Amino acid sequence: MFKKISCLALASVCAFSAQAFDKTQMDLQKNFWGTWSVYNAQTKCTETYQFTQPAQVAYSAKQKKMTGEFSVIRTQDPNQIDVFAMSVGADNKKAGCGNQATDYSKAQIRLGLKWISAKTAELCSDLEGKKCLGLYFIKQK
Repeated sequence: MFKKISCLALASVCAFSAQAFDKTQMDLQKNFWGTWSVYNAQTKCTETYQFTQPAQVAYSAKQKKMTGEFSVIRTQDPNQIDVFAMSVGADNKKAGCGNQATDYSKAQIRLGLKWISAKTAELCSDLEGKKCLGLYFIKQK
């Protein structure tokens, strides 16, 4: 009897975890604003993104500070994930999580957002969400 209950519980968990979070449940206009962080376990470093209206972003990690504009582009194709686009305007040219000083001034950054919940999205390098980086945007405030 215990085996049957355990198997049923395991099957329910597997079925539940296989269901993807519907990206339309994340109201970008209402819920994206605020502070988000990305923790990189490999470098033991946290990046912080402060998103303010109308479309401004302030980034910090270790000594690195950048500002610029951003957008989240919602794709209409249900098989494609949303895209985070950041246009860096200013960079203090100091070291961040990569531990090397790099100048990202005028850089255009594009990453896929594979929504796990309304407060968590995995960063990906493709629009299908198959080449994800194991790094997660997590809403703080």
